[in-house]
Amino acid sequence: MRARDVRAIAFWLTSSLVLLVGAYLVSRSVIASVALTGAYNAWLLTRPRMRRVVRRLRGETVDFSGYYMD
Repeated sequence: MRARDVRAIAFWLTSSLVLLVGAYLVSRSVIASVALTGAYNAWLLTRPRMRRVVRRLRGETVDFSGYYMD
């Protein structure tokens, strides 16, 4: 596993935890804070960088042939 993959996963986990706790402290609603964190995770995990990290974790090869649309 690459070092930047580890940093990306660490960022994802820590930012999600900070958002969950922060949203709960502000709203005092478990449902709202979990929903907000879920939306954040859905947004973050669909970014191209995180999609490549997840593919590498699954053992798939990263193909850059369609990376640039000509």
